[in-house]
Amino acid sequence: MWLLQPLLLALVVCTVLRSTIGSASGAASPTGGQLRRIWLQDHCTANICTGVEIGRNDYVILSQAPIAKQLMLTFINSSIAKIPHLMFDTFPDLQLLRMENCTLETFEKPQFEGASNLMSLFLGHNRLKDIPKNIFLGADNLATLHLENNLLKVLHNHSFHALKELKDLSLADNQLEQLPLGVFAGLRKLLDLNLAGNRLRALPRGIFDKNLNMTRLSLARNLLATFESELLKLQPRLTLLDISGNILHELTLNFSLLEQVLAHSCDLRRLTVYGVIKELDLHNNSLRELPHIPLASNVTSLDLSQNPLGNLQGNPLRRFTALLRLNLSATNTNELAEGLFKKQTHLQMLDISANTIYSLKITLFDSLKALQYFYFQQNNWNCDFLQLLMSSFVKKRDISFMEDLTAPELVDDYVDGIACWYESDKISKKCDGANSEAALELSIVRNEIKAFTELVEKKFVRVYRMLEEMKLKL
Repeated sequence: MWLLQPLLLALVVCTVLRSTIGSASGAASPTGGQLRRIWLQDHCTANICTGVEIGRNDYVILSQAPIAKQLMLTFINSSIAKIPHLMFDTFPDLQLLRMENCTLETFEKPQFEGASNLMSLFLGHNRLKDIPKNIFLGADNLATLHLENNLLKVLHNHSFHALKELKDLSLADNQLEQLPLGVFAGLRKLLDLNLAGNRLRALPRGIFDKNLNMTRLSLARNLLATFESELLKLQPRLTLLDISGNILHELTLNFSLLEQVLAHSCDLRRLTVYGVIKELDLHNNSLRELPHIPLASNVTSLDLSQNPLGNLQGNPLRRFTALLRLNLSATNTNELAEGLFKKQTHLQMLDISANTIYSLKITLFDSLKALQYFYFQQNNWNCDFLQLLMSSFVKKRDISFMEDLTAPELVDDYVDGIACWYESDKISKKCDGANSEAALELSIVRNEIKAFTELVEKKFVRVYRMLEEMKLKL
């Protein structure tokens, strides 16, 4: 009997050694997975690792000894269900880690122990569903964290705990429906926050009150139906706000200074802006009047294209004296008042394309001394007026313009590439002696079809949003 004891001991030692140095087909680990050793030297060249496969239940030893002075690591064409437990023991100097499109499913505690040198972490396009509380303990110097295009549905107040140096956070294109009030409270140095492409319907009041250094905020492509006007009042350094693609019929913004606001494709019908704003993108909305901006003299760029503004009455642009770029394309306009641009002496770009304008008073452009780009194609121009416009204004001042794409069979003539029609009592140059009334009727039909198409597109967008909401409820 005593002779069997050394033999049993030898078998145990053999089993342990075989488990420790086994390959991918080694013995089962205590957690039910495989104890595997992955030699990254066989997969990595110049900081790029390819063909690495790590299962969710695998216990992975990346290398026999720490690999020093490895600052960057990028995994491509790899299937990695989790970040290996010993990643930062193996690479103690690692500063940038990319595991994008790697089928990453979960975090394991303590995931970032020893990651004090890590500064940038890119985990986009994976399958993460949750950011556990305190999971980033150890990554004290992380400045950039990208988690876009995952399956995140819930965040906790301590999901980003310990990230006191974080400046850039992307949670875009996930499935977040709500945010806890204190989720960003610890991120005092946060500059750029991207929440676009989620399912947020509202934001808690005060959610950004601790992020006083924030400069860029994107809330685009969510389901916001209301926007708290005081939400960003405490943000003194905010330069860009993007709330495009939400369902905001009426919107009031209140802040001290903002460089750029993107609020296109929201079905907006009324907008009021308090504070200084420089650039405002409002294309593809339902505005029938210009936004109310008491400090409009600071606006340098205004995009109102694809709104049903119609003919602007009076002089609605009189306060927009600093405009450099103005877009009035596809606004259902058929005439422009003579003094409309009287105050726009600094205007460099003007777009009035895709309307139904036939003729204008040439004196309309007298104040536009700084104009460099003028887009006026896709209108119902009278050929005689168009020749005058080109010779006395566009060509005379060497202003850049864009040619028309209208089919030749639908027009009477072209002037320098811009489609036009002759008076009804004149003979068409393009219709072999036929009366140009037919061409004029064709142009009217063309613009009616264009307006109908734009209306159908807007209705389709609304129906699509309703179907998305019903799908979420189901």
